[in-house]
Amino acid sequence: MKNTLLTISLFIVTISSYGQEFENGTIITQRYDTIKNVKIEKLSAAKSLLHLTYIDDDGKQQKPNIESIKSYTRGDENFMRIYNNGDMVMVKQITAGKKLNLYERNYNGVTVFYVEKVFDELIKVPASSSKYQKVLGDFLSDAPEISQKIKSKELQDLKEIVTLYNKG
Repeated sequence: MKNTLLTISLFIVTISSYGQEFENGTIITQRYDTIKNVKIEKLSAAKSLLHLTYIDDDGKQQKPNIESIKSYTRGDENFMRIYNNGDMVMVKQITAGKKLNLYERNYNGVTVFYVEKVFDELIKVPASSSKYQKVLGDFLSDAPEISQKIKSKELQDLKEIVTLYNKG
């Protein structure tokens, strides 16, 4: 019985390791070296912020320290480092706009959003609904209509807010 369980366990581990999905991507290191046309392992968004595994041109699997990576693309997804209060954190870019970018970081089961005015300031979006309206409304005060709708709770969906701001 023990041998049967051991054999089944070994079989499952072997299949799961060979069943990994990889997608085409590009990696930019902290030194601005660009590694093109690599196959990057598809992980959950949360794990993608902590680990990176790719297959290089020679077919070898590489696992660089995530701290050495500035940004990378995997399929249609973009992951990058941003500065938040002096710390660099890896985030997933949700929206890349002409005026406003939206980033997401899921860490230890908690999702945090960041909004960045392109080539300008970045803020962490408060989770508290009372702070959310004030902080985001004030941050987007250069768009008075949107700012007022946020503060009056008429406009609450973050993706919609970013889309409207980018259209304006």
